Amino acid sequence: MCELTNDELWLVVRLYAFALSPVILGLYYLIKKNIRYNTSIILCLTFFICAAGFELWLTYGLFDGLPVSERRSDALNCAIPQDLNWVLNSLGDVFIVWIGLFLVKKIFNKTINPFEKWNWSVFFVFLFWFVGQNIYVEVFIYHLQLGVSGDLSWGPLMPLGSYYNPTLFEIYGRPVTFQSQLTWVLMTPIVYFLAIYLNNKSTNQNV
Repeated sequence: MCELTNDELWLVVRLYAFALSPVILGLYYLIKKNIRYNTSIILCLTFFICAAGFELWLTYGLFDGLPVSERRSDALNCAIPQDLNWVLNSLGDVFIVWIGLFLVKKIFNKTINPFEKWNWSVFFVFLFWFVGQNIYVEVFIYHLQLGVSGDLSWGPLMPLGSYYNPTLFEIYGRPVTFQSQLTWVLMTPIVYFLAIYLNNKSTNQNV
């Protein structure tokens, strides 16, 4: 048995809920045949981009960082095995992107096609959502395992690693750090460009 504290138990519940949500929703929409091809491609690509861009690097401390197993308690390592950690986190990232796509469509579907061409209003909706949720994640979910400056690995979407990772501000005494937020700042144009590219490719094929 994993002897988790209340805070650790709540972290584990939220992590598995976030990770399983896109799997359950994806299966549901596939059965109902009610998911767009473009959306499914973006979500699949998101998993691999996040895994290769930062989740694998952070989980195993691949380059000048500590593995997650050394940045959290034994109880958390029991409940969230290290080899499963990057998979769960990448699935959680997929869910975040899925919500972002949903928000953009809801906000703009009566005015413009948000994925036809670059639009700064659309970009900033993505940016505010991605960074906003990541601040919440860093402060309220992963504060028990992120470690301190110097513990985090370099990664392609964490280009400065822990070599330059200042605390931007604190919430309830918990730091919000530069590198943790930079990953989703960089993910914003990646997701948006993918959405535009796939939308236009689909449109051209139907002409």
